[in-house]
Amino acid sequence: MWFVMREVGLELLETAAQRYVTTRDVAASRHDVWSVFADPTTWSAWWPGVSTASYREQGSPFGVGTMRRATVGRQRYEETMLAWDEGERFAYRIDRATLPLAHAQVECTAFEDRPGGGTRVTWTLAIEPRLMMRVAAPFFPGIIDRLFVRAMAGLDAYVAARASGR
Repeated sequence: MWFVMREVGLELLETAAQRYVTTRDVAASRHDVWSVFADPTTWSAWWPGVSTASYREQGSPFGVGTMRRATVGRQRYEETMLAWDEGERFAYRIDRATLPLAHAQVECTAFEDRPGGGTRVTWTLAIEPRLMMRVAAPFFPGIIDRLFVRAMAGLDAYVAARASGR
């Protein structure tokens, strides 16, 4: 069963009832980080819990308005890209989900060059929560931070392995 979420835009990143922001530095270049983020078929190799992800449309270029499907754990999502600023920002809205956690949700990832090399990655998760998420709210900052630490370590390892041909 699918739960339809409220159609929102990037404004939710500023107005959401629950907003989580976490930042990590990775050794990989911004170009390499962007190419991995922009290719959903790689996500299962480095983002914890992602088993599948794909764009609904075939071919490229992809960008604002592109639809994506993802399975994370037992949860399935249908998403719409809201921002696609190549090498700088990647954001999407959850349109439908199989578990009713939120009325609306937007996620945005920003990429910046780090002085001395590498990339600073900032993930913002903005949610208009349903009851289940409101109850979990006190635990969510720690959960989000641990998830992002694991994801960025996985991303770094994935990019390094890809660069060395492994």
